[in-house]
Amino acid sequence: MEYLLNLYNQILKLYDIKILGTTFDILKVVIIAYIAKKLGYLLIDRFYVMQERSKIQFSERKVKTLSSLTKNILRYVIYFVAIYSILEILGLKMGSILAVAGIGSLAVGFGAQSLVKDVITGFFIIFEDQFGVGDYITINNFSGTVEEIGLRVTKIRDFSGDLNIIPNGEITSVTNHSKGAMRALVTIGISYEEDVDKALKILNEICNAVKKDRDDILEGPSVLGITNFKDSTVEITIVAMTKPMQQWSVERDLRYRIKQSFNNYNIDLPYPHMNVVLKDNNKKGDNDAKRDQCR
Repeated sequence: MEYLLNLYNQILKLYDIKILGTTFDILKVVIIAYIAKKLGYLLIDRFYVMQERSKIQFSERKVKTLSSLTKNILRYVIYFVAIYSILEILGLKMGSILAVAGIGSLAVGFGAQSLVKDVITGFFIIFEDQFGVGDYITINNFSGTVEEIGLRVTKIRDFSGDLNIIPNGEITSVTNHSKGAMRALVTIGISYEEDVDKALKILNEICNAVKKDRDDILEGPSVLGITNFKDSTVEITIVAMTKPMQQWSVERDLRYRIKQSFNNYNIDLPYPHMNVVLKDNNKKGDNDAKRDQCR
């Protein structure tokens, strides 16, 4: 009995040592994978910073897109190698696993169709330069700024801060709002009693000042003149062409300056009025009584 008990204790010790060794090996793989990922990201950032100083230079938008894609691919490679190493440590041979998985390969093939579609679509998005990181786009009724383009998904963040993750295979239509000049359009209404010539002169002065003060305006702003007659307003339209994503800022600046100038020159901006007529019921009663007496 003592011999069997000692043998049992030795087996337990060996088993505990094996578990500890296996756990330590797995922990080493995880740490190495984490360090490799961080180091890889650092080298990728360093590479694209050095690329900006080379003779062949890409735009900032293109650099962000390629950097995001390269990091995405590196992450997948590191995860695959780490999982493969952990399975080897646990004694699971990849060859036998793949042989067993061959039984369900048909089902996996059908399930992987969407994955293959996502990867192929992602490749063509990057190859055709449809949009890049930092662009403001609309995808399938989702609008926002592109934060990441991967081989499988595209991430865009809208103005409310929500992050929309869209599989590349589901992207059927894209509107890129960041390519080419954008239009800034401001419509101002003045009342029919105001001097139109005076208002047009003030608006032209404002447009000249805005054009001089801002460097994000490519063309204009120009006063188109009277563009519509409403019930209580005469509408005057101003248009300008701006750099991408700056059209809203230009519109806000124009509206602010127009309001300030119209206040200084006592030009009223029309707004809805309501006339209230109060009737004196007592007086009405006296008049009715007088009419009765006359009768």
